[in-house]
Amino acid sequence: MSTDLFGVRVLDLDRERRRVRFRVFVVYYEPSWGTAELLPEDPSFFFRVLWEAAEDFGQHRFGVLTDLVPLDDFLDGADHRCFVERYERVARRNHPVSDEAFERLATFYYERDGGWQDEESLAQGDYDVYVTDARWLESLRIGQSWGTTSYADQTDGHSEDGDDPWEDWREFCAMGAESEAEPCFTLGWLNERRGDVEGAAEAYLRVAEGKDRAQRGKGLLYLGRLREAGGDDEAARALYERAERSKDHERYGARYRSRAALRLGALLRRLGDEEGAREAFGRAVARGEQQMDLGVIAEARRLTGAESPAETADRLHGDGARDAAMAALAEWHGRAVVELAGQLFAGDVEGAEAAVAASVESDAPAEVDDMAAFLVDLTMNRWREYSREAETKRLLELALATGRAAEGYARVVARDGFVAPPRGGSAAAELLKALYDRGDEAGSVALARAAEPVHPRVAAEGYFRVGSAAGQRSDFARAAEWFGHGAAVEGVDDDLRAQCHFRLGCALRDSGENERAEEAFARAEAGLEIFENAAKAASQRAALAHARGDGAVALAAWARSALLTTRGVDSERSAAGSARLLVALLTELGAEEAARAVDEAATGAKEESFRKRYRGAEVGPAVGSRLRAASFYGHMRLEAGDEELASRLLERVAQGQGKHAASAAVTMGAEAHRRGDNATAREWWRRALAKGDKQMSHRAVYNLGLVAKAEHDLPELLEHFRPIAESKHRQGPECAAHIAELCFWLERWDEALEWYERTLHRTDDPELVGEAGYRVGRILLDRGEREAARSPLRRAAASGFAPFAEEARELLAGAG
Repeated sequence: MSTDLFGVRVLDLDRERRRVRFRVFVVYYEPSWGTAELLPEDPSFFFRVLWEAAEDFGQHRFGVLTDLVPLDDFLDGADHRCFVERYERVARRNHPVSDEAFERLATFYYERDGGWQDEESLAQGDYDVYVTDARWLESLRIGQSWGTTSYADQTDGHSEDGDDPWEDWREFCAMGAESEAEPCFTLGWLNERRGDVEGAAEAYLRVAEGKDRAQRGKGLLYLGRLREAGGDDEAARALYERAERSKDHERYGARYRSRAALRLGALLRRLGDEEGAREAFGRAVARGEQQMDLGVIAEARRLTGAESPAETADRLHGDGARDAAMAALAEWHGRAVVELAGQLFAGDVEGAEAAVAASVESDAPAEVDDMAAFLVDLTMNRWREYSREAETKRLLELALATGRAAEGYARVVARDGFVAPPRGGSAAAELLKALYDRGDEAGSVALARAAEPVHPRVAAEGYFRVGSAAGQRSDFARAAEWFGHGAAVEGVDDDLRAQCHFRLGCALRDSGENERAEEAFARAEAGLEIFENAAKAASQRAALAHARGDGAVALAAWARSALLTTRGVDSERSAAGSARLLVALLTELGAEEAARAVDEAATGAKEESFRKRYRGAEVGPAVGSRLRAASFYGHMRLEAGDEELASRLLERVAQGQGKHAASAAVTMGAEAHRRGDNATAREWWRRALAKGDKQMSHRAVYNLGLVAKAEHDLPELLEHFRPIAESKHRQGPECAAHIAELCFWLERWDEALEWYERTLHRTDDPELVGEAGYRVGRILLDRGEREAARSPLRRAAASGFAPFAEEARELLAGAG
């Protein structure tokens, strides 16, 4: 991994004068390099910086410079005189670096979100760089920052006077044009620059029809542009269409295909084919989104009139047209917003925060609403610029600070001609989350309603959130209303709609509307993409059908739930075998209807691949994951109250081997314990231990220990809990507390103290500390050891766990 040497920021642009002002930070301080001259002082450095910007450093905006200078030529050091006319350092700070300052500086500073830590302390200089062609500035935007490994050549081998760098470059390309596509393409561009249109066309055509398929798109695109400039629109159209169909570039992906679609869209619009133009622009944007190519997205939105007011102003300001940017905003917003935008575009976020706060405090609702709309608009458009994430999130916070962010969003999306920007939905989702997290349910609902026509997923998520909040308050009728709204949003994806249906089913069930709940669960099961989630919906359908006495529907739903759960964990092959074993076990137990329901669920699965696997599966041995479906099915039937079949099935599962056999044995033990038959329970739990599954063995041991404690059998309790209590297991303190409590009940005070003190030493859990601290303190007080009792009693009192905390406070008060 290379280490950046400098940081670069674009301070100003003047495309007419072909000038850019860079601020260059020194970000690498190697002691052996000294401190005298750390800033770059050679035009080759600025050529490299310009090339990096065109390569998509920072903002993902490709430029023509990298079409002409391939990576290898860039690394070898192309003749900077073709690109950089001159440069001038206009300011410097913290340079030269003093010995004292050098000691304070770190060796290296990383770029983060367009900035560098302590950048005001870094050695830095501002440079006005004049270029030979304004196109070299195409990729730059004011405020753009990135780290660079570029450096200044001490000498690049190019004479500053005498020879013509352009002619040298052309001769060099001519030598390689016969055999290689890249010099051939550059030769075409150089011919076009000198006015040799036919020479340019010949070179571009050679690239377009050459052996290097990855370069064909570039040749077709430039040849199309050349023909369009010459008035041959039909030839240009055909060439753009061919370029769109070309192979992706090995380094730049769909760069030329997306730009061909952009050029084609502009051409078709000029020719009056509006529908074809829209389709072409749509393809350009889609490819731009896929590749995060902000340049093509921005240009497509500008050409189609899709830009929002904030987006237009942001683009103009980034291009250096500050007055035009403010004028564009003034057409849509008041003076306060124009001033706010000026602060934000200048990077004065603190000033912007103060301006928003002042407007909110001045009780000027119209002005605040105007600010909120602008801030939300700018946030949604900036959201697609990944390298400005921190800055964009501060914009979101500013919008929230107005207290009218939801209303601002509604105003933005309701504007005539609004076209949702790429990733604008992500910004809206983040805004929704922020409103909800702040407890602003009214704002969440307002945003969700406004989002329905433009950001349907955000709308559904908004209704889902407020529905969840209502459910947590046990307001199930209100929850059902909001989940119903979420499920009804047009344009939302099937999985989210199904999630809304599932939660709607839960709310309706809790409201006692079981018939509607069952219908909602059915829709959820049909739409949920994740097998485990669909299984939960099927399980809920089964429970409701079973409760109303519809055995056939319940059996079918239980079967689907077991299969879906198994398929969510295992491979298709394993799940098919597991389903086949479940059918066999149910058949052996005489549960023919249940077995038939499982078979129908498997043969009726949506995926042909699974159906094929199931048809070819054999029953196989009852071991490992093959028991998964039977285990799930048995536990579901047990939970539904069907103890007879569930117990017989789980008993058969427990006869197998592996985790699921052990789980069945643990459950059988729990059922025996529930009936008061601890002897049988112990037998099952010891059988679970013999299966060798670590997780199930721990459950079995825990259950054995609790039964021993309940029966006041200290030796058996120690047999099971001592190893855990003396280990570093997370339940060690709890097991120590169980042992201590039984010792306390048996009035074995020394042992109780030992085990409770072990608990206090290992945990801060309020429940455990409350009990252990109180009882240790009580034992010590009964022994007359008042000073020793204070510390554990104070811990118990501070735990807040009733009733021990209050009792500890009473003992402390009585102890003086």
